[in-house]
Amino acid sequence: MTGNAIYSKIQTGFGVLLVILMITLDSSAAEKTGLPQGVINSQPAKDKPILPAEALKTITVPKGFRTTLFAGEPDVMQPIAVAWDDRGRLWVVECFSYPEWNMKLPARDRILIFSDTDGDGRFNERKVFLEGGRNLSSVALGFGGVWVTSAPDLLFIPDRDGDDRPDGKPVVHLTGWNHRKKNHNIVNGLTWGPDGWLYGQHGILHESTVGTPNTPIKERAKLNCAIWRYHPTRKVFDIVTHGTTNPWGLDFNDHGHLFFSNNVIGHLWHVVPGARYKRMYGRHYNPHLYRLMDQCADHLHFTGRWTSSRGGKGPQDARGGGHAHSGCMIYLADNFPAEYRGSVFMGNIHGNRLNRDVLQRKASGYTASHAADFLKSTDPWFRSISVTYGPDGGVIATDWNDFGECHDGDGTYRASGRIYKITYGKPKALPAFNLANSTDAELVQLQLHSNDWYVRRARKILQERSASGKLAKKTHAALLAIYHSDAKVTRKLRVMWALYTTDGIDHAWLRKQLDHSEEQIRWWAVQLLCDEGTVNVATTQRLAKAATDDPSALVRLSLASAATRLPMAQRWNISAALMSHEEDARDR
Repeated sequence: MTGNAIYSKIQTGFGVLLVILMITLDSSAAEKTGLPQGVINSQPAKDKPILPAEALKTITVPKGFRTTLFAGEPDVMQPIAVAWDDRGRLWVVECFSYPEWNMKLPARDRILIFSDTDGDGRFNERKVFLEGGRNLSSVALGFGGVWVTSAPDLLFIPDRDGDDRPDGKPVVHLTGWNHRKKNHNIVNGLTWGPDGWLYGQHGILHESTVGTPNTPIKERAKLNCAIWRYHPTRKVFDIVTHGTTNPWGLDFNDHGHLFFSNNVIGHLWHVVPGARYKRMYGRHYNPHLYRLMDQCADHLHFTGRWTSSRGGKGPQDARGGGHAHSGCMIYLADNFPAEYRGSVFMGNIHGNRLNRDVLQRKASGYTASHAADFLKSTDPWFRSISVTYGPDGGVIATDWNDFGECHDGDGTYRASGRIYKITYGKPKALPAFNLANSTDAELVQLQLHSNDWYVRRARKILQERSASGKLAKKTHAALLAIYHSDAKVTRKLRVMWALYTTDGIDHAWLRKQLDHSEEQIRWWAVQLLCDEGTVNVATTQRLAKAATDDPSALVRLSLASAATRLPMAQRWNISAALMSHEEDARDR
């Protein structure tokens, strides 16, 4: 054997030993931390988080509120997204793919299920629903399974028997989401809308070309910074708005208007379907745009240039902590004091806190004003990504828990993560329940609940039953009875959405609502009439009449918005009528 051959063999043997040693070390690390096999901390060894119990002590909230450690490592790590199921359990996505999003690496993300059966604000049961996920960034539950954004796909994981185990392989509903390495603008934000669509978000850095798996590439939709939606039974993909920077978090207010959190160029935006918003950079696909819409907030959470707002200290502290935001919750539950209802909560990454904004109707839309920051932590690792309220009215806030943030390149600490629960006082423990076992009549009555958590889950179940042909015959009549008897516009809207998502109303009924005294009812009548993108002659004529006669700028905004979904020939009379309203000339 030649010297070169011997040297080569020694090298090969050494390489095998090195691989074995690395695997052994990874296995040992995984056993100690609970990390999936092969997942390691890339943060420098000198940087380590404080223990979850100690981190809890760093958190302050307003007087009367209490914070508990719902879960912490090793029970949960890298919590990037959460969702509730019909039993009041919290589903959590652990994302170990970030920041690589590398399709060549083993799939290691997980989906966990947490239960708090005694209501003490701490989990006492933990299940693993899925292992081996890839690029998981958001989750939603419905229609007999679990929906996840898993770039390049929107997946549906069936669990029709509800045994907390996938029934089979994931089904690809959409594909084409960009997953370039080092991209913190990945597709995210799955949230069910009151109209029965599944909503999501997309950031500015890279373009996606999205469609169903059978849609040719040339016919797919292009988007970067955008809000989008997908209908679970019609199998239709729709881009709702274009613009901003990196939206990450969205929610609906009591009147069904959608708002989302964003970064750098403004933190809170009111979604007007069809809108073209300001961009951090780059051009819109449509070259014929002459003025772009701005955020609805009347303030920023930082001062000076955004690049100098990191750290959350000094002048940034008083403003709100910095330019980077994640998560969005409009509180519509019944545990917090009344003054908090309708407030918008979002995580401030550099400020290590939860910001709070207050929404008010103004002109044709909304204005958000700064309120005192709701939660603060002195732990520099605190990074709240998701915030949501649950069945007892308490709020869940996740903590990604890392020393850096999206522009930090010195590594990622993957073995930590916390979930906190914030309540006003101590809510009563809820008995075990499963809304999926409720009758249609009971689900109809839940449309009147003071906690919108029940309203939304009940509406979702009614939609599922309608889609499968299992809706009771008297359900629509029961909903209409509430609509005609309850004076509160928010209750009427809940019923209107439930009727629409269960095919309980038609265009003739919706056209009649254009004469309703409440502007929010008229807004939604316009939106739902144009929801499918086609309308008949009678509807077109009635919309044009509303564009001429309606005294509400909000309704005229809805008409301008809805017209963007219609064929060009059907837009003309509506648009011409809207142009006649001189009072709207300076409406932003």
